[in-house]
Amino acid sequence: MEMKINFIGIGAQKCASTWVHRVLSDHPEVAVLPGKEIDFFSYYYNFGYEWYERHVGEIDPVKMVGEVSPSYFYDTDTPERVFLYNPNMRIVLSLRDPIERAYSNHLHEVRLGHVTGQNLEFENGLMNNPMYLLQSSYAQQLARWLTVFPRNQILVIFQEDIRDDPLGQALNLYHFLGISEDYQSWFLKKKINESLVIKNTKIDYFLKRLGKLGRSIGASEIVETTKKNDLVCRLRRKYNQIDLRQVIPPMRDDTKIHLQNVLADDMRELSLQLGREDLPWPSWKALHNKAK
Repeated sequence: MEMKINFIGIGAQKCASTWVHRVLSDHPEVAVLPGKEIDFFSYYYNFGYEWYERHVGEIDPVKMVGEVSPSYFYDTDTPERVFLYNPNMRIVLSLRDPIERAYSNHLHEVRLGHVTGQNLEFENGLMNNPMYLLQSSYAQQLARWLTVFPRNQILVIFQEDIRDDPLGQALNLYHFLGISEDYQSWFLKKKINESLVIKNTKIDYFLKRLGKLGRSIGASEIVETTKKNDLVCRLRRKYNQIDLRQVIPPMRDDTKIHLQNVLADDMRELSLQLGREDLPWPSWKALHNKAK
């Protein structure tokens, strides 16, 4: 049975979008497009709806069908394109402290090999890549979505709240999508370390090929169970992963203060957009302490 996509996770980038994807992927009333970042409305819109919906394929009837693509949040054309496709789309936006997000964004670019040499330092990376700051300007991005979609079709959750109360945030997500709140995902309390980089790419490639082979011969369940095994995860972390936060210098204090000042108006506007006076971020607390 073919179904129209009726919910999307739109980011922001490096803001728990993987958690949203995984927590919904194993819910029995949800079908999530395989993998993250289909990027249809941002990068592949010219491919057409048939290409987009082909990712769903033939599925059993479920309440919600969706995907997660962090590029949607900051892409200027995406809100109207999504509305044209499905004006009733449910939209999940996950955010985190905008300054920490910018630093995490930098680690992501380092991991991908997009920055080298002197640009490995965050301060140089910040000057090298204007998107670090643009993608942390949440109110600026959210304003475009609120001009197209009513506020009640957009759920905003915070990575910090997910960290402190994963079950509560999962129930919040399930309620928003209108699916059973009795289910508890295996991924609920898993921690994603976005700063890990692979030591040996050959080993990583071999493991991925092994997984692909297992799926091709009908052993998908065994492959997924093995990937979730705590012992396997610990071995991969110990022998084939490096934490970039132990290698890349931390953000300087003066840089943090500078970014707090630059993003102050955007954070204030975001609090108005969300109708809440508090945001669970150190940068928000620093902003209010400065104002006193």
